[in-house]
Amino acid sequence: MSSREKQYLIFLKYTREYLSQVTGYSKGYLSRIAGGAKYPSEVFIGVCCHTLKEPQKDLFRLCDPYEPIMAPALPGGLTQDLVETIDELAARLTKAEAALKTLKEEI
Repeated sequence: MSSREKQYLIFLKYTREYLSQVTGYSKGYLSRIAGGAKYPSEVFIGVCCHTLKEPQKDLFRLCDPYEPIMAPALPGGLTQDLVETIDELAARLTKAEAALKTLKEEI
C-alpha cells in the first residue's frame, strides 16, 4: 500500500509508537500492516480493539489517508493518548494504594 492508497483507520488515529507501547507489537510489524505488506490477523485485531476499547469497524476500516477524521474534542485540548495514559496511571495508583493498605494491616 503506498501512502496515497487507502489505509486502516487505526494508523490514522494512533501513532505506531503508541500502538507498539500499548499492544506489545513491534513498530516493524505495525509498519508492515500499515504499508500493506501484511494483513492484520484476527489476534492482532482483537488485541487492538480490546486495548484501545474501540470496535473493529472504527479501527480496521480502510479509508483515504487524506480524508479528514472527525474526532470528538476533548476538554482542555487533551489528546486521546494523554487521557488513556492518565486513566492507566490512576488505575495503577489505586492498586498501589490498596496493596499498601494491605501491607500496613499485616504489620
